[in-house]
Amino acid sequence: MNEGMYKTQVIAKAAKESRMSKRDVNDALRAVLKIIRDALKQGQRVTFPGFGTFYTRHKAAGKVKHIRTHELITYSARQVAAFRPGQLLSRAVRGQATSAHAPQPTSRARGKAA
Repeated sequence: MNEGMYKTQVIAKAAKESRMSKRDVNDALRAVLKIIRDALKQGQRVTFPGFGTFYTRHKAAGKVKHIRTHELITYSARQVAAFRPGQLLSRAVRGQATSAHAPQPTSRARGKAA
C-alpha cells in the first residue's frame, strides 16, 4: 500500500511545479485551509469545480460499546466535516482523466447552444 504524502511533501512539490518558494506555497496553503475551515464553521460549502466539495453534515447522537470494558458510551449529535469528490478527481483516481487542468463539460452544458 502507498504510504501517502505529508504536508511538507505537498509544499515541496507545489513549490517546484509553480516556481514559487516553499515559504510562499506554505503561506498560500495555510490561507486556503483557514478559509475552508472558517467557511465550514459557518455551515458553508466550499466547492472546487472538478475537484470536489467540502461541507458539513449532521451526525446523530448514538451509543457505542467500549471495546475492552464493554461499557456503553453515549455521544451527542454534532456537525462533522465531509468531502465529496468531483468528477475530474474521481476519473483521475480511476485512471480515466483526460487532462487534470481542463474541466470537462457537464451533462447539462452539452446539449445547450452558446
